[in-house]
Order: sequence, then structure tokens, then C-alpha cells
Amino acid sequence: MFLTMTFPMKKLHRNRDITIYVPDDYYYSDKRYPVLYIQDGQNAFFDHQSYSGVSWGFLEFVKKYDLDIIMVAIPCNFEGFKRMDEYGPWVISEELSYEETKEEGVILGGEGIAYVEWMVHELKPYIDKRFPTIVEDCGIVGSSMGGVISAYASLAYPEVFRKCAALSTAFWFYMDEFEELVQGKDYSYIDCFYFDLGEFEGCGNSIIDRWYIETNDMIYNMLENRIENIVYHYFEGACHNESEWRKRVPLFMECFYKEE
Repeated sequence: MFLTMTFPMKKLHRNRDITIYVPDDYYYSDKRYPVLYIQDGQNAFFDHQSYSGVSWGFLEFVKKYDLDIIMVAIPCNFEGFKRMDEYGPWVISEELSYEETKEEGVILGGEGIAYVEWMVHELKPYIDKRFPTIVEDCGIVGSSMGGVISAYASLAYPEVFRKCAALSTAFWFYMDEFEELVQGKDYSYIDCFYFDLGEFEGCGNSIIDRWYIETNDMIYNMLENRIENIVYHYFEGACHNESEWRKRVPLFMECFYKEE
């Protein structure tokens, strides 16, 4: 069953329409449910709503495996370059901003910290109060820049987002910042940190292909001895799109909920 709501984002001075999936037995069960926060939530459930016409298939997955979870799908901001801003914890360099926009003087990123604080301090408390959640069983998932903000959320707030899946993540925008972020952090709270990438993430740009591979490898090296359950996959021949990410849903969902 799906519920929809418009939720204020106070620090960012805007609202967001959110889709919430609850299990079919929600109204008459006394169960409590883990929660998964999905970035680029327009791609979560239905092909006709997805950016590329292919959804991640979360609904089919939970139905197939009779998985009782609540899923909070948060669509991205489609206005201009606001998706890059909201999913970017820090500002992106002028050179890399131009690589993305091809426009002089446009600097991307920098709203992501406020965006994550909104999830942690406003959205999640509301969901936990409104629905019968297992408060400490909270996961987050995203791809590309959605992977950046998901990884940031879990690495900055490991006691909150204890399960993270960051697919085809564009770490290359922020390697220095991520390296500084993880220094001295206690990641014993994290139940599973999953991330992956394909061979051809650069959408035809071989230089960006290499950046993806090098920086994801660097993140793994930073975290492999810090997080007990870390899962890292590389897929030969895989490109940067929802069709590829849909195939990987069973991998991180098994990591998240194999004991459910």
C-alpha cells in the first residue's frame, strides 16, 4: 500500500512530495518494521515514473520475498541543477562543476549536509512517530549522486543509517572531503555498507570511467578495516543506468535483510 505526502524541508526552504510504502498488513498487524530511505525515489517503484522508463523494482522485490519493510521514496529535485546541489554535501570545484554543466560560473553542490540533516532531524522522526518502525533499523540507498548522499549520510550518521547501499557512486567529486569525514569515526553501528560500480560509468567518457573506478577503490581501501560488514562489487561491461541498478537490488537487500 502506498501513501503520499508533502513534507516541508525547513532549512532548504522548499517542500518535497514523498511516497511511502507500507506492508499490506500494516493496519491490522502489531508488527514493527525496518525503514529504507530511497533517494531518486521517482525511480523506486513504477516504470512509468522512472527517469529512464525502468524502475528499480522495489515493489516486485518485497512482494516476491514477502519482505515486511517500510520504504520512504524521496524524489530528487528536478529544478535546474538542484539535484546536484541537494545530493552534494560539499560544493564541487569550479572545474568539475563545468564538467557537469558546461556553463561558466555555475558551482554545484553544497546543500547535501542540510538535506541529510533534514532526513535525520525532521523526516525520520516524523516517520518513526507516525508509523510502527524499528527506530534503529534504518537504511538508505541511492545511485550516482544519490549514492554520494547515501554514503555521506551513513558515514556521517552511522548510528542513524546503519544500512547503506551506494550504487555507481560519483565519489570522484569529493574524495578529499570523504577522506576527512571518515577520520576518527566509529563505524561499529553499521550493519552493512554496500557499494558497487560498473565498468562504464562515464556514459561514454573513458576518463570518467577511470575516475569512478579509482575513487571507489580508494573508498574501499579507506573503509575495509573500519566497517565489519562491507560489500564491494565491480561489474564488467555494466553502464550507468536504472536497468543496471535494478539488477543489483537483490544483492544489497539480501545484505540488509537476510535475517528478517
